[in-house]
Amino acid sequence: MSRVPDVPHTEWDVFVSYSRSDADAAAPIVTALLERGLSVFVDDTAVNDFASITSTIARGLAQSRALLALYSRDYPRRRACQWELTYAYLAGQREGDPRRRVLVINPELTTEHIQPVELRDARYWPWPRTPETAARLADSVAEHVRRLERAMGDSAATTPVPWLPAPARTGSARFGGRLAEQWHIHTALHRHRAPLVSQNGTGRTAQVRGMPGIGKSLLAQEYALRFGPAFPGGVFWYDLHAHRVRREAEDNDPLTTYATQVATAAVALGIDPAGPLPRLLSRLAVVLGERGMPCLWVVDGVPDGLTEEQLHLLRGPHLLASTLITTRSLRYSAFAEAVDILPLPDPDGLRLLTSQREPTTDQERAAAIALVHDVGGHPYALDLLADLAAASDFHHIRDRFHNPANDVLDRTGRNPEQEPLSAQLLPRTLSDADPVDDVLRLFALACPAPLTHHELEAVLVSVAPYDLWDTPRLVADAVETLLGTGTLTPSRPNGGSWTVHPLLARAVSRGCAGTARQEDLRRALLHALALPAGTNTVVPAPQPALLTPATPGPVERAAAFDLQIELVTRVGVQSLAPDQGSLREALTSLHSLFATARDALHRVAGEPTTSVLPRLTATLLNAHLRPFLSTWHPLLQDHEASRPPHTSPIEHERLWPHAAEMRCQLDALRTPLTAVARSLAELCGTDLTSD
Repeated sequence: MSRVPDVPHTEWDVFVSYSRSDADAAAPIVTALLERGLSVFVDDTAVNDFASITSTIARGLAQSRALLALYSRDYPRRRACQWELTYAYLAGQREGDPRRRVLVINPELTTEHIQPVELRDARYWPWPRTPETAARLADSVAEHVRRLERAMGDSAATTPVPWLPAPARTGSARFGGRLAEQWHIHTALHRHRAPLVSQNGTGRTAQVRGMPGIGKSLLAQEYALRFGPAFPGGVFWYDLHAHRVRREAEDNDPLTTYATQVATAAVALGIDPAGPLPRLLSRLAVVLGERGMPCLWVVDGVPDGLTEEQLHLLRGPHLLASTLITTRSLRYSAFAEAVDILPLPDPDGLRLLTSQREPTTDQERAAAIALVHDVGGHPYALDLLADLAAASDFHHIRDRFHNPANDVLDRTGRNPEQEPLSAQLLPRTLSDADPVDDVLRLFALACPAPLTHHELEAVLVSVAPYDLWDTPRLVADAVETLLGTGTLTPSRPNGGSWTVHPLLARAVSRGCAGTARQEDLRRALLHALALPAGTNTVVPAPQPALLTPATPGPVERAAAFDLQIELVTRVGVQSLAPDQGSLREALTSLHSLFATARDALHRVAGEPTTSVLPRLTATLLNAHLRPFLSTWHPLLQDHEASRPPHTSPIEHERLWPHAAEMRCQLDALRTPLTAVARSLAELCGTDLTSD
C-alpha cells in the first residue's frame, strides 16, 4: 500500500481510515483514488490504540477534506479508527451536517455495526471487489471532494455551547476515552433521525448504567463536551447525587435537588421559577421551542426507586431536548435505551494505573497487570492506586491492597468530601438476617462465580430464620432490590444468574458488620457447592472437630434420637389412607422437619461427631423433602386460592384434580424417609421405626 509521502503537504483530498485487519482489502481502493489524481493520506503503521495516535495523524486529519471509512465489523473495535471517525464526524457537525465529511464503505451484509445512526442512514458504498467497482468508487469520492471547499481544520476550534445551571465541565485528563460508548449514546439520542434503519424510531433518550466509580458521570460529561456542536441550544446538567437513596434516607424526595436546579436554569433563561416542577417544566418547554435549537438535558445520578411519573419529570421538556441520565439502577429499562458501562479492558486499565509512573522491570509490570485484575478494571480504584504508584513500586502497592488490616482504597483522594470507595460500593449498611444483605453476602462469597435464583434459595433455606415457603419470594425480592442499586451484573445475556464486581465483594468482606453471619453463609454455600449434582438445597456444616470419632458421642446420639422421633411421627413415614386427612396438613407436617433438622445441627456444632448426622440431615432435606414440598406446595396453594366462600377447605381439597397424584407421590415418599429414620436409629442406638 502507498505510504504517507515524506514531502510536506498542506492539504489532502482524502484521509483513508481502516482497521489493520482490512489492510489488504484497502490497498486497491487507495490505488484507485491515487489514479484519479486525488491526494490521499494513508497511514500503514500499526496504530492500535488511542495512546499511539500521533500528531502526524491528527495533522493529516486537519489537513484533509474528507475521511473515507472502510467500515468493516472490525472497524469499530479499533480505538484509532473511532478517534479518526469522531474527528471527521464532528467537523461535519460543526458545518451543519455530520455526514458531510465522512464517506463510508461497508463490506458487510448488514448495517447494524455502523455507528452513529446518521451514517447508517446515509448512502454508503459496498466494498469494491473488482478494479471496475473500485474505479467507480474513486470517481464518486472525487466528485464529493470537489464540492468541499476547504479541509476539516483543527477539531479544537469548536465554539463551546452554553451550560446551565452550572458552569461547563472541563473533563478529566485521565478519562479513558470510551469512544464506542459515546457513539452508542449518540446513536440512542438520534435514532429518530433515521427511523427506517433504527431498531425503533423514538430516540432522544438514553441512560448510562453502571456500578459506583465506573465512570458514568465522566462519560456523560465527555459526551457533552465532545458532541456539544450537535446541541447548539446548550447543555442542561442536573446533579442528583446528593439524593442517593439509602435506607437511612428513604423519606427524602430525590427530585428536590432537581427542582431547585431546574429553577436556577429557568432564571438564567428569564423564566419565572415560581410554582411546582411540572408547571416550571412547561414554561421551559415554551422557551426551548421558541429558541428552536437542539439541546442536551442531562440528569446525573438518578437514584433507584423512582415512579413512572417521577421519571417522566426527568425528561427534557421539549422534543428539541435530548435526555441523557446516569444511574446505578438496572430497573429503568423501559425509560430509555441503556448504555451499560463495563470495567476497563486490561490495556486501558494498565494505562490508567501507570499514568504516574511506568513499571521499571518485567516483574514490576507483571505486578501492575495483576493489580489491574485485582481491582477488576475499576477506573476510580485504578486512579487512586496510580497516585500511590508515583512514590512506590507496584509489588508493594499490591501487598498493601491485599492487606486485611488497612484498606489502601479507603482514602478520600482528591476530594475530601467524597466518601471512601468501600462506602460508595456498598448499597447500604449491612445487617444480620436481612434477606437482601444475606443475598449480597452470598454473591460476595461466590465471586467471581455467578449464582442463580435456585442456588440462592438452596443456601438460604438451610439457614435460620428462613422458611421454605417464603425463601423463593425473599430471594426474588432481594435480587430485584440489588439490581436496583446496580450491585449485580448479569453473567449471561439472557439473565438468570448474576455476579458482583470483585471490589464490591472485597468491600462486603472487609467493611460490614455481621462477620459471624457471613461465616454461617460461607459454610452453607460451600456445602451447596460440594453436594452432588441434582441436590436441591443444603444445610450448614457443623463446626469442624479437631478429631472425628469412630463412634457417635452423647450429643450426636441425642440429636439423632430427637430427629428420628419427629420423622417417624410424620405423615411421610406414617401412611395417609385414601380420602382421609388433609393434604395441606401433610405438607405442613413435613415442612416442620426443617426446623427440627436445623436444631439438631446446631446442637452438634462444635462437638466431636462422626459426620453421619449432617449427611443424613442433608439427604433428608435436600434429596427428599425439598423437591416434594417445592413441587406440591405452590400447586395446592393455587387451588386453595380458588375455594368458593361456602365450600369447606377439606371438601375443596378433595375436588382438586391433582389430589390423587399428590397422595400417590406422598405414599412413595415413605420408602426413602423410612430409610433415613432407620439410619438415625442405628446412629442413636434406639429404633423407633416399625415394619
